[in-house]
Amino acid sequence: MNADLERLIELEKVDREASRLTEEVASLPKRVAAIEEKLAEHKAAVEKAKAQIKSNETNRRQLETDIKGFQEKIAKYRSQSSSVKTNDEYRALMHEVEFAEKQISTCEDKILELMVALESEEKALKIADAELKTEATDVEKEKAEARVRTAEDEKLLAGLKAKRAELRSGINDSTLGHYDRVMRQRKSAIAEARDQKCMACFVMVRPQTWQEIRTNEQIVTCNSCGRILYYDPASEPAAPEPAKKKNKARAAEVEPEAETEAAPEATSTQ
Repeated sequence: MNADLERLIELEKVDREASRLTEEVASLPKRVAAIEEKLAEHKAAVEKAKAQIKSNETNRRQLETDIKGFQEKIAKYRSQSSSVKTNDEYRALMHEVEFAEKQISTCEDKILELMVALESEEKALKIADAELKTEATDVEKEKAEARVRTAEDEKLLAGLKAKRAELRSGINDSTLGHYDRVMRQRKSAIAEARDQKCMACFVMVRPQTWQEIRTNEQIVTCNSCGRILYYDPASEPAAPEPAKKKNKARAAEVEPEAETEAAPEATSTQ
């Protein structure tokens, strides 16, 4: 095989792998950011559950304070009722007492509702907290794996960079320039030729060009896509098996039949 062609085939393999690793390294920070965002969602869920519990406690304390205030008012009104001089004044005080008692009842109902809600809020906090701990463990594990993968990829990239430089240094400048131009335009610069066509763009090549490609001794480019073509004999379909000869045994069976038919003729002649 032409030395430049052999190096070009290997160079494209190196370039493709380097491109894959570069993309992987670039994607790892995004992956870490995504899992950290997921962790932030779990943290937010925990904070929300804590905030609901805190609000619940604040509301209950306020209601308890309100009840205490209404109870003080009732005590005050009852104390005043003993010194009133008219029925109207007495009824007015009793009306205030009744109103305060209703307010106390309303506050007690709300406290009961909050206490019932508190049970579900504490349960939600417990679940959110457990999920956060699990997610935090998973995130740290994934971040560690990402760091290891990044280090491995960067090490491989360094090796590929050295190999790439070595391959490029051994290729003819004009051929290498053509490879680079096609690589920039089409993301691949080498293509196998099979069945007399380019396997990248599937355009047929001329018979003379096909013969040149099959030798792998020249740099031949596709007239359609510009890729450098090579031939791989392993891609050729297997040659059909030769037709089997007729069974000799069958031929032997025919010969006795002929002799049997000839026997009566000899008898008739005598």
